[in-house]
Amino acid sequence: MPFRSLDSRTDRRGSLRLLRLLLAVSVALPLVLFAGIGWRERWEAQEEAEQSGRKNALILHEHMLKVFDTMAQALDRVDERIHGRGWREIAESDTLHRYLRTLEGELEQIGAIGLIDPDGTMRNSSLTFPVESTYIGDRADFHEQRERDAGLAVAGPIADPVTGKPSFGIGRRRSGPGGPDGDFDGVINATVDPEYFSSFYRKVIGSEGESITLFRDDGRMLMRYPPLGWEMPDPLPADRGLRAEIRKQPDEGVFRTDNSGIQGLSRVFAYKRVGDFPVYVVYGLDQRQVTQAWLRNMALDAAFVAPATLALALIAWLAYGRAVSEDSAVRRWAEEVRNRERLEEALRQSQKMEALGQLTGGVAHDFNNLLTAALANMHLLGRHLPPEGQRFLAGANTALERAEKLTRQLLSFSRQEAVNLSVVDLGDSLRRMGDLLERSVRADIALDWDIAPVPMAVAVDPVQLEMAVLNLVLNARDAMAGGGRIRIAAALGPEPRTARIAVSDTGAGMPPEVMERAFDPFFTTKGVGKGTGLGLSMVYGFARQSGGNATIDSRPGAGTRVCIDLPLTEARPIPAVPATVEPVMERRPLRILVVEDNALVLMATVEGLTEDGFIVETAEHGVAALDLLEADQDFDLVVSDVVMPHGVSGIDLARRIRERWPALRVLLASGYSPESLASMGADTASVLAKPFTPDQLAARIRALAGPGEGPDKTGSA
Repeated sequence: MPFRSLDSRTDRRGSLRLLRLLLAVSVALPLVLFAGIGWRERWEAQEEAEQSGRKNALILHEHMLKVFDTMAQALDRVDERIHGRGWREIAESDTLHRYLRTLEGELEQIGAIGLIDPDGTMRNSSLTFPVESTYIGDRADFHEQRERDAGLAVAGPIADPVTGKPSFGIGRRRSGPGGPDGDFDGVINATVDPEYFSSFYRKVIGSEGESITLFRDDGRMLMRYPPLGWEMPDPLPADRGLRAEIRKQPDEGVFRTDNSGIQGLSRVFAYKRVGDFPVYVVYGLDQRQVTQAWLRNMALDAAFVAPATLALALIAWLAYGRAVSEDSAVRRWAEEVRNRERLEEALRQSQKMEALGQLTGGVAHDFNNLLTAALANMHLLGRHLPPEGQRFLAGANTALERAEKLTRQLLSFSRQEAVNLSVVDLGDSLRRMGDLLERSVRADIALDWDIAPVPMAVAVDPVQLEMAVLNLVLNARDAMAGGGRIRIAAALGPEPRTARIAVSDTGAGMPPEVMERAFDPFFTTKGVGKGTGLGLSMVYGFARQSGGNATIDSRPGAGTRVCIDLPLTEARPIPAVPATVEPVMERRPLRILVVEDNALVLMATVEGLTEDGFIVETAEHGVAALDLLEADQDFDLVVSDVVMPHGVSGIDLARRIRERWPALRVLLASGYSPESLASMGADTASVLAKPFTPDQLAARIRALAGPGEGPDKTGSA
């Protein structure tokens, strides 16, 4: 069917004009009008039946997509549940059986869930425990998954294991250590509940002569309502009928036949492919129903011919009013479609930014390890370098500080930076930045301030807040080569319980294609060497990491306005407490276990702690650390990286130490944000942000160990 634009499909002005013409001639030509109406109603009845079929097929398509999506999520949950377990453990796990049974009970679409080992034998299921020995290694879907990773594969037709009724299933490979290209390690399969579909289809079908069928693309029927019986018919032939029409229009279409392959009736079929699955939903209507509906309409029309002109005029008028109502309804539907398209475009943009953030965060996180090693080695080198070499060391440290700033910008955009959240008043924070911002702009640029005199408590990282506002001011400055004004405003936001920072300028503005990419990392319109393209992306990352959002509005010649919306908090800012000088106490040397898989970071960390007077033991990963602790628990503190190999992360290590040796403290070193670490189960109070220097690490260890513990500043016991 040729594609038509949305406006052309919703423009019904021609139909309204035609009805007005019929109203005019109905007085003079009642018999001719009756014949014309008869012909038109026959065509409209057929068209309405086909349109109704398309709508029902679309409803069934959306329903099946949700069913497949729900089953896919259920299979993913089961795959996560059995991750790392051997098949013998799976077969003997009554807990796993109860989990599968609970999952089946939660999802009414699922009739049964089964776990099949690489040999094709079912080892556990939601139905019985222990599971009856069932071999499905000869099924086509199992062979397909064994040969290659077929993703979500539809299996069927098969008999429902509970009722024996015709059904089908969906399965996927079990995740293995090698990923999609790894060795085959069995299949997770779920069978749909036929009663669930029957219950739903009863609501869709409104009269006799209608049917709903699920077909595989090889012609095999997976399910039908009303059912034909317990025996499934043979596959539909590929060279004629419905499958031949599907070959012409593989995605969706309408097909009429005078002799259907199932019951030999004249029927109208509307079909649609279910996403990327090899499955079609088919809505069928007996052609006799269409004819009977048309004849009923004709009988009614004939009854009104006797009163002649007046009755026909009245009918035409009623038809015209109905058409106007339908036109209004169709236009409302068209507007809803346009709104949905706009929302989908916004969703695609959000997903793009999320993907870029994950990629950027991964690169920056790995770079953090290199910076940690470099900073630590430079710090240690400074202790032994003669005075004449210190200026070269200062230059290297300056370069590393710039690299650290760049990395923090990357992590801020990706919302993975380790942040130090504290409650501040937004107005007070901006006022304290006044001198810094005044020094950052040229003499031909004026700063205007508009800060609302109301409390605006927000939970943010004060350093990131300062960097975000400074980046916006610097961008505004660069956009006004000939001078201008920058306005910094702060007030309660347009949404409830929010505060807004708005930085606007009178610069050149941005064209739409530039504004759309303004928050993208590494995108800049400045010349080579004049910008990294991370300023606005850092602003966006800061806003999202703080629980808010950042938006931009700009037009060529009309300047630019960037808004940061932050959620307000009920907490109050904590006043600064003067630092107290603790009395110098005799310290004893602390014995530290350092767990780090990066050789460069491990070497620098051990050397720095040793020079500071600590007794240091090392382990290259979490498994080795647990083995060492089983033999020797005489440690004061464990310092561990978060991301490590062999299946035991730093968070896992900290949890096991807390369970096994509650008195032993653990300090995690990571570049991830506290939100990310908290979601993984970490105690964010015992986290040191990467990159760090040996002095920072030693100070944090002493703080965790408590007063009177650890070497003094000279490294003596």
